[in-house]
Amino acid sequence: MGRSHCSSERPAWSRWLAAVLLVLLATGGSIAVEAESPDSIAIVIGSGSAIRGVSVDELREVYLRRQRLWKNGLPAMPVNLPADSPVRVAFSRRVLGRRPEDLESYWRRLYFEGVRPPLVLRTSQAVCAYVAVEASAIGYVRMHEVDAASCRVLFVLPEGSE
Repeated sequence: MGRSHCSSERPAWSRWLAAVLLVLLATGGSIAVEAESPDSIAIVIGSGSAIRGVSVDELREVYLRRQRLWKNGLPAMPVNLPADSPVRVAFSRRVLGRRPEDLESYWRRLYFEGVRPPLVLRTSQAVCAYVAVEASAIGYVRMHEVDAASCRVLFVLPEGSE
């Protein structure tokens, strides 16, 4: 009996490859080659965002709220996943050099100075939806969870770059 070639029966790797190709098209091919692992973390902004490039150092400053404006003068609006999310833990270690729980006293101190921590959204889908409508927002999701219709990938943190 022959195999069906129905699109819903495609192997997972082919769906992932198609998603990566869509992201490459949407970003003009600016994703680094090391983005091959679907568990890599994609730094995402909305498709229509004016933000064109961010370094890891600038990303760290934005997420620690030391840099509150983008170069174009718009407010930088970082978005986090919940503190117990494995993606947030990996992002925090790779970009901030600390675990989310290690930053609790830092955020308490800044809160009393009038600085609020990044917004927390429950899911990667919520992060993609938020950055899609908020022009100065930036977030992160697993590479395989990027919604290429609403997000643009600025760069990818490869797996194991902690």
